[in-house]
Amino acid sequence: MSYRFIAALGLWLACTACSQKQGQAEAPAPAQSAPPAAPALAISDITPGGITYFSELLQHQDFASAFEALSNADQLPPWTHQGGTSTPAQQVQIEGRTQLLAVACKPHDCPMERILVLYDVNTHAMSGLFARRKAGVASDVDSNDPANDDLIWLGAPDEAAKALLQKKLYSPN
Repeated sequence: MSYRFIAALGLWLACTACSQKQGQAEAPAPAQSAPPAAPALAISDITPGGITYFSELLQHQDFASAFEALSNADQLPPWTHQGGTSTPAQQVQIEGRTQLLAVACKPHDCPMERILVLYDVNTHAMSGLFARRKAGVASDVDSNDPANDDLIWLGAPDEAAKALLQKKLYSPN
C-alpha cells in the first residue's frame, strides 16, 4: 500500500465520522471550573501510599479550613501555608483521642522555623505550635533547647496537647 492511499483512507474516515454528526446538535464545551476538592480526611488515609505530608494535608478542604482558622495563624510565614519541608504525618493518642500530628519546617532552613500541628479528623479541631529561632541565635546551635526559640501557640491546645507538641518539638524521638 502506498502512503497516499493510507492518507486518503484516513481523510475519508475522518470525513465520514464528521458527516455522521451533522444531524446532532453540538454539545457546548464544558465550563472550566476549579479542580474538585480532595475528600475529607480519615485516619485510614495515613498509610504508606496515602496522604502523609503537611503539604498534602493542606490540599484537603477540612484540614486547610481548620489551619486557616487557627488563632495566631496570621503570624505564620508564607511557607507554612504551602507545607514547607515535612516528615510523614503520624497518628498520636492524646487522652484517648486519635489525632494526626503533622510536622514541617522552613525549606532550606529547618533550624530557624518549625511548625507542629495536631488535627482531629472527627471533630476538625486543630491546634499547634510554631517555633522561630530567636534573633541573634545562630542556626547551628542546639535545636532541642527551648531557650533558643520564640514560640507561638496556634489555636487553643489543652495541657496534654501542649505537652505532646513541646515533647515532639524538642525531643522528636
